[in-house]
Amino acid sequence: MGLKKNYKCLFNHELLSLFTTQTPYQTYRDNVKDDQVTGYVKELAGTQVDVLMCCPLAWRTILWDSQVDRRWREEAPFEQEPLPEDDWKYNQKAYYRARRYMLQKKDPVGMTLQAAREIGIDFFISFRMNDNHYLYEKHLPTHGSFWRDHPQYWLEPQGSGSPFNYLVPEVRDYYYGLLRELAENYDIDGLELDFQRHPRFFLESQVSEGIAIMNAFVSQIRLLLDEIGERRDKYLQLCVRVPERLAACLKAGLDVEAWDRAQLIDMINLSSSFKTTLEIGIEEFKARVVHARIYGELHFVVNTGESRSVLGYVNNISRKTTQEIYETTALNYWRRGVDGLSFFNFNYTRDHSFNEARRKEFPGKEPPFHILRTICDQEHLSQQAQHYFIGTGYGTFPANDQVTFNVRLETEGIFAKIQRAVIRVETFRETSRVPVHVEFDGVPLQPIVGSGELYTPFSTEGLPTPEKVRYFDLPLQLLETGNHQIHLFNATYPDPYKRLTFVSAEIAIYTH
Repeated sequence: MGLKKNYKCLFNHELLSLFTTQTPYQTYRDNVKDDQVTGYVKELAGTQVDVLMCCPLAWRTILWDSQVDRRWREEAPFEQEPLPEDDWKYNQKAYYRARRYMLQKKDPVGMTLQAAREIGIDFFISFRMNDNHYLYEKHLPTHGSFWRDHPQYWLEPQGSGSPFNYLVPEVRDYYYGLLRELAENYDIDGLELDFQRHPRFFLESQVSEGIAIMNAFVSQIRLLLDEIGERRDKYLQLCVRVPERLAACLKAGLDVEAWDRAQLIDMINLSSSFKTTLEIGIEEFKARVVHARIYGELHFVVNTGESRSVLGYVNNISRKTTQEIYETTALNYWRRGVDGLSFFNFNYTRDHSFNEARRKEFPGKEPPFHILRTICDQEHLSQQAQHYFIGTGYGTFPANDQVTFNVRLETEGIFAKIQRAVIRVETFRETSRVPVHVEFDGVPLQPIVGSGELYTPFSTEGLPTPEKVRYFDLPLQLLETGNHQIHLFNATYPDPYKRLTFVSAEIAIYTH
């Protein structure tokens, strides 16, 4: 069979975005056209992306003409669009735009594959193995009849709606049938099993039993790819997108080490799900994985802001990842030993509000594609100003009153050019009267007057308000390449009337 390629830059493209976003190719005024489908791929020309990870789903709706899930043949043609359209929920707006397109006998998966070939990048199917979008409502159109008609296959059959239980053979057969169909029908270069969307496949009490079941399922997919690859004289790679820590994988029933030992998988995509973070387990995976290549994933968001609850609208009102954070995190990943990078939801900075009035102050912006032209060039990355961001949800934050954590700096390329360095600490809500102390490698830092963002933000979404942030001067002689320890603490602790919660910490290193 053919050679196994060593990819450097994976780019996840969820076909749902064709139907939810306004772009240079498509506005909400018109139904979706082919230019939207091909434009989403061709805009990657000239970047260092070398493989497109195509998710052929709109939440739980398939986006190809399937014989396994016969939605477009036996269900969708007989549906009626409810009126008035102004009353549609977000889920319905996306679905009916997709339906109008698919009922024209369109093949967005095939068109995406062809566009990828035209710009010279490879093509994987990235399939979400238990997508949980909107399952709290049983009758939304994106769910499909297989889920809706078989509540006995759910993890909580008596509940309002839940993902599938992989202990049920019919569930595994259903997913295997879809994956086989995609691999048979399209000239793929590989397949990604996206276990991070959503990493729940078994009841907690049945995870031990589930591990063996999932091991067998992954082995079955490996055999499928080998069978098809042999016929095509082409090696088809198997990638798995999994939670960013080995313990989290095992908690979900995903024994990634066993898959690697059996050489079932070629690539492991360490995913922090939704937000870019430095806190992914690169070192532990590198120490325990022998055969598969390791990828670190980056996202369009670094933190979710309290503005979500203030606005009463939660559709990605979040702090967006800037060029400095993308480049600094990428360099950090490369130097910690990843074999490549992965980008997820990169183009979701675009307007996907469906004219939602509460989002009019955040209209969306075009993705920063220029970053992708040099993101694998470590020499280039090492010469740029740096912005390290440690946010909530991955072990360090949120933290009450005190916290200690490590950050690896990669300053060798700019050390002689550093002009200034600052640490900014964010706390939850109104805590400006509570004094905060910061130590860097045991050295107390001096608080300084600061205002605003450390670098130009990508947008105004999710930014902390002034009373939540404190600034500290970081002496330049402390900024050598390597691991550094940071200690944050409430100077009044344990005063019960002056408590605070740390939300994030940032390090900005300026070269001019």
